[in-house]
Amino acid sequence: MRNYIIAYGVYILTGLILILQTGICYSKSVWDIWWNYEGISGPQYWGVVNTDYVMCKKGRQQSPINIEPSRLLYDPNLKHLKINFTDVKGVLINTGRDISIEIQSTGYNHLNISLGPLSYTYRLEEIKFHFANKDQIGSEHRINGKSFPAEMHLLAFNSDLYQNGTSALKGVKGLAVIAVFIEIGKDINKAFHLISKELKRLRYRGERTMIHHLELEKLLPKTEHYMTYEGSLTQPGCQETVTWIVFNKPIKIAKEQLSALRVLYDGRENNPDLAEEINSRPVMPLNHRVVRTNINFRKRTRLCTMEKDMHYQVNSIYKK
Repeated sequence: MRNYIIAYGVYILTGLILILQTGICYSKSVWDIWWNYEGISGPQYWGVVNTDYVMCKKGRQQSPINIEPSRLLYDPNLKHLKINFTDVKGVLINTGRDISIEIQSTGYNHLNISLGPLSYTYRLEEIKFHFANKDQIGSEHRINGKSFPAEMHLLAFNSDLYQNGTSALKGVKGLAVIAVFIEIGKDINKAFHLISKELKRLRYRGERTMIHHLELEKLLPKTEHYMTYEGSLTQPGCQETVTWIVFNKPIKIAKEQLSALRVLYDGRENNPDLAEEINSRPVMPLNHRVVRTNINFRKRTRLCTMEKDMHYQVNSIYKK
């Protein structure tokens, strides 16, 4: 109880400082500025006081998770994911917490995602990158306990049922997120170069620049295999309306391209309290959820499966 009172006091003090610094009245925007990845505004406190973030603390289907290959359930009914690839443009932003691309649809076709585990069509709205200042950590999801240097999220909202991502946040089956692991390779990733060459313009929080003709088809891995589960957003308010699709194959970017992403940590003006310099939420309990896959390992492993073996035998009385 004593620790909680101290934490609460520090929290209120932090809020007051933010109000004085920003010159705004108390509102939800103060909470948006407050949350972080370390200290009193870190993930363990996201849902402690603010009721808008209560799912971060009490939710039972939270993300990210550690994906254990031995517990995957092969589902033969999972279709291949359909993405109507088109060049996209967007605003590349240093938010102070991550590097994001807000997709702009004016003058461009919508990039839609459907099939796979999805019953609806989802429209791409945002791309986010999670990483750290060390190569050994950075990704939010893990595979058998292993972290990757970075992870890219493609956030899409259910355009069949909702007008935009904001309304989809509060609805059922509102969002779908494609997660792509990023590894370090020897060669420059030409598709990612369109992003990395602009990052030098984003030294400080709030700085932004436009990106045109981003070819996502060339940026995503060439694979039809994925894992999927029901989860949440990995940032406040941690709404549990996300169908996660985690590609089984990573993409590779050069060491210097990963270093360019770390512009977030080049100046402490971005986030002076970010001690460990990582913008990934810790993995959350699975809580009896099932992680399905369209990868059929059955012949090589003892992977659980929904596939049915059906054998028919003629009754002996009909053999005479």
